[in-house]
Amino acid sequence: MQKVSYMGNGETTEFSFTFPYYENTNIIVTKNGATTTGYQIIGTSGGLDADIPYVGGKVVFETAPTVMDSITIARSLPLERVIDYQPTAKIDPTTVNQDMNYMMEILKDMQDQLDTFHTQYAEIADSESAATLLARIDAISEDITSVSAQITGLGDISTLRQSVTDLSTTVGGHTTSIGSLNTLTSGMTDYVIASQSPTADNNYTWYRKYKSGWVEQGGYRVATTNSGEQITLPVEMADAHYLINMTTNNDTSGGTYHYPVWENQTATGFQAELVYQGNWYPGAFYWEVRGKMATE
Repeated sequence: MQKVSYMGNGETTEFSFTFPYYENTNIIVTKNGATTTGYQIIGTSGGLDADIPYVGGKVVFETAPTVMDSITIARSLPLERVIDYQPTAKIDPTTVNQDMNYMMEILKDMQDQLDTFHTQYAEIADSESAATLLARIDAISEDITSVSAQITGLGDISTLRQSVTDLSTTVGGHTTSIGSLNTLTSGMTDYVIASQSPTADNNYTWYRKYKSGWVEQGGYRVATTNSGEQITLPVEMADAHYLINMTTNNDTSGGTYHYPVWENQTATGFQAELVYQGNWYPGAFYWEVRGKMATE
């Protein structure tokens, strides 16, 4: 997608762009990432019988954007035919050029989206799922090269139309949007980014942090008194809504079975006890916590 970005200054009302387009509905203007209003699009004409009607233009706001406003001007071309050729009508070179250039501009936008996609997913290029995805992208790139060659040679119009239609289907996988590839990879790339093994130096605590923000952590503790034990988590949680599991070997006090319980659960820890018939007892237990960790 062709686009240009600006920051407002409270005074400037006109923002220019140099990418070609066909009609004002092809130009999308956003302010701070959201669709906005209160502006006029003034195109720069490509001249009479030009292959592309507008070679650029400017967006003129009624009120100057503030210094806190981020302005983006982008082009969005619908994937559709511009001209319907009739079997008995003479094909005019200007008309053919306009139709071919429209298709070429759509292919340029697709190539920009592919380049952006490659950059965003470079960090997972070694994973199996990413390798499969990149193989699909390489196949799409080959299709684009093939269609570009057809446009260069003009060739048969019906064949070119079918090639572009097939490319659209391939790019989306199951839709007609290259952006949907990002959605298709959702949930496929979570992995451990940091971990700790239990040792005497860290009081036998351990954890596994995941890229998504999920964390699993746990430890071993021996309660030496009847007042319970305060467990301080090695990784702070996002809030107090996380899962706690506790187990005990139940071999203290001559075979009396003690049950692990907890209370005062916060983002940084909880109070753990071994209970029998309403009373706290000393003993050894293991604990485990799962949930979303605090933002680092």
